[in-house]
Amino acid sequence: MPKKTLKYLNDPDSWMLAEDIPDIDLFFSQIWLSCFANEFKYPSGRAYKKILTIYRGYHLWFYFGEKDSKEEGDHIVRKFVQYPEFTEKINKKIFLEADKLRAFAEKLPEENLDKLSNQKLWDYYKSQDKIHTQYYKWCWIPVGVDMFHNNLTERLKGYLRSSDVPEEKINKYLVILTTPVTKSLIQIEREKFQKIALKIKKDVYHKKLFGELFEEFREHDVGVYGLETHSAAYEKVFEKKVGAIKNQIKSWVLKSIEKHYLKYFYVKFLWVGKDGVYTFDYYLKELVRLIGSGANIEGNLKKEEKEYKGLLEKRKKLLKKLDIKYPYTILFKSWGDFMVTKIYRRFAQIYDIYQMQPILEEIARRLRISLMQVRFLLTSEVGDYLLGKKKINRRELKERTRFCVYYVEKGREVIFTGSKAKKLA
Repeated sequence: MPKKTLKYLNDPDSWMLAEDIPDIDLFFSQIWLSCFANEFKYPSGRAYKKILTIYRGYHLWFYFGEKDSKEEGDHIVRKFVQYPEFTEKINKKIFLEADKLRAFAEKLPEENLDKLSNQKLWDYYKSQDKIHTQYYKWCWIPVGVDMFHNNLTERLKGYLRSSDVPEEKINKYLVILTTPVTKSLIQIEREKFQKIALKIKKDVYHKKLFGELFEEFREHDVGVYGLETHSAAYEKVFEKKVGAIKNQIKSWVLKSIEKHYLKYFYVKFLWVGKDGVYTFDYYLKELVRLIGSGANIEGNLKKEEKEYKGLLEKRKKLLKKLDIKYPYTILFKSWGDFMVTKIYRRFAQIYDIYQMQPILEEIARRLRISLMQVRFLLTSEVGDYLLGKKKINRRELKERTRFCVYYVEKGREVIFTGSKAKKLA
């Protein structure tokens, strides 16, 4: 696309770094970057005018117009205050869209992709892009309203000041009032894992088995290998050692671990899979460590639950003390809910990206390009190449994987390479 057709690329609004993200590609990031300038307008009421992203291999830096992003946040805050129920709708929609994304990902094929037609591969790719874009229309609103200019933070602080809260207590009260009233998936996963450990610990046979293994490894093998505690090398050897005792573990324990593993194994797959996924043996290793080290699991669970309930009680009392009025009663609660839905949506999103890997690998095989090169194709290009509408510019694609700039505004997107990219970067 000719540079002269781009309306905002060289406008006076200076670029502001939004995020610096390692281990990420164009395949994933173009979904949200494009959404910000296009589809994001319809739930939020305003889209970003321009976004510029620099890629150096699997590392990106993306930029908003400083004034534009400030106005975006201010616009959303005004909408929140005028229609506070909109914040409740956002959280409901985040759950809904995250569930849709996960449901789609669960149906993606993982085997026999070589039997799929090019059209079918394109259908999967295109559908993922569409569903993931719909997800971002709602999921970005809590981010856009505060992350870059503290728009919502300052509005809520201003309300507290108007309620005669002393300046030295503003931040403390803000934290209390925005305490989530439900637990996040991270908290839930941690609790479930500790409850598995507690059940195993109460079994005399497994408590002895795990305890002896942990003690043997700590006293003997660590000395032999000269490993630093919790270093990558230590963890690798420990995991291998633990995996060797699986035939001594009773089936009910293995099934409990497997159930947990299958539910959460993917959560560290960010975003090109550099760190892989958690293995069954990883969870077994952590259980051996938890039980073998003599940790007070039951006490920790009770302590964490007491602390959580204590925070909720503090929140309740502070709301009453300050006599928080509508619409701020809703806004403080919704902000806390944003923290919960952030984790919920992120888990669904990571799972989707993980499940898309076989699709990407098969597209790379069909097009006779590398997996990294597939990751640097625009969505429209994937369709054009799979359906034979255009020929691949292999030289251009090779340059993209090393260094490129992706620019998007309403209805337009372009990738710059070479000297043009250097000039923009």
